[in-house]
Amino acid sequence: MIYLLIVSIISFGLTTEETVNQAVTNTNDAVSNTTGAVDNTLFGENDGIMLGDEVPETVVFNEIILDPNTSQSGEFEESASDVIKTSSGDYVVVGTSISWEWPMPDNMDDILIVKIDGTSGKVIWNKKIHHRNFDRGTSIVEGNDGNYVITGFTSSDDANKSDVFFGKIDPQGNVLIKKAIKITNKYDGGYSISKTSDGGFVIGGEAGHSHNEDFMILKVDQNGNKKWSKRFSDHPDNSAYDAIEASDGSFYLVGSKRIVNKLDDIRIIKTNSKGKKIWDKTYGGDKDDIGEAIIESGNNTFVVVAGTFSYGTSGDVMLLKIDSNGAVIWQNNYGGDKLDQLREYDGNSVSGRHMTKTPNGGFLVSGYSSSFGGMWVFKTNSLGTLLWNYSNTNLGGAFAARQWVDGSVIIAGPGSSGDTGDLFVLKIK
Repeated sequence: MIYLLIVSIISFGLTTEETVNQAVTNTNDAVSNTTGAVDNTLFGENDGIMLGDEVPETVVFNEIILDPNTSQSGEFEESASDVIKTSSGDYVVVGTSISWEWPMPDNMDDILIVKIDGTSGKVIWNKKIHHRNFDRGTSIVEGNDGNYVITGFTSSDDANKSDVFFGKIDPQGNVLIKKAIKITNKYDGGYSISKTSDGGFVIGGEAGHSHNEDFMILKVDQNGNKKWSKRFSDHPDNSAYDAIEASDGSFYLVGSKRIVNKLDDIRIIKTNSKGKKIWDKTYGGDKDDIGEAIIESGNNTFVVVAGTFSYGTSGDVMLLKIDSNGAVIWQNNYGGDKLDQLREYDGNSVSGRHMTKTPNGGFLVSGYSSSFGGMWVFKTNSLGTLLWNYSNTNLGGAFAARQWVDGSVIIAGPGSSGDTGDLFVLKIK
């Protein structure tokens, strides 16, 4: 029987870490005294464990996708970072395929992009994009022209030098554009890409020395031509895992910031339409707290998803709602009595798209749960109230999940196949 603990922390008008921390401490103390009242009969014991209302009850398809150059698992490590539903009703997944060949080939890592049928889940086409020796796909969006646009990292040595990758692929899988965008002469890369009101794109990522990076925001036109970029230098090890344009034309970046004598804190930066900093704030406790994604949620407010080790039990997931000045409106934790996380924070795992907005204004979060077992996706309403959990012990962590108006959910990530992982795409409804 699986044991669930949901920690809800509501704090209004908070603007400092100390105030947030006190609210979390008080709420955690209160929750710890009532955990015995949790109804364990809500939980099933099959591979796909579900609870709450609006629960997906049917597996529509579950496809394992390999590198196009192999027919057996184990020769490559394939993983997904993002998945979208296209205007034609099909799905496109982007990620990375890593060769296990020895000696290492020239194309050790390639960007993997796969289009699958929206009804059956069967592969329509499966392509790799090779630009340099190490290419990794992290995020994808469908452009206004119907083509698919991706970002990531491209490097010749994967050690001290990397650039932001920009690629454009048409609906038939033909590569129209692939290029490296230089920010510095050191280690640069893109973690997220989203559309902007002028028809171009904004990319969030990192720039600087490897393992000593700065927050980075990059604005490009529809063909990946650089319009401007900004770096926000501070303490070592700063990375922006998401960047969006808000409805008022400003930009928001979220990620992590190394704090002196501490570990990582959530960092959020707001800029004007040209990337000039308006404010820069951190949120968190005395352990690692890492922001992964940000979404505008209406009325000029924003919701951030983060992995937290400061709050909850043994590692949880946190949703944090802020206003346009960065003041905390509410903060909720989600997880059980074991390690529950968005991804591995081992310095090697690439961030995925771990939170998306649902058609009815809620939030869909994807990750990995030791409490529930394996792949983990949960949905909340617009207030952060948990609606349902879904997990599957046979699959690895979920790096991206999206829901559509018919209630169906598409989930993508790395699977489980011994020492290597195979990319999976799961549709539930």
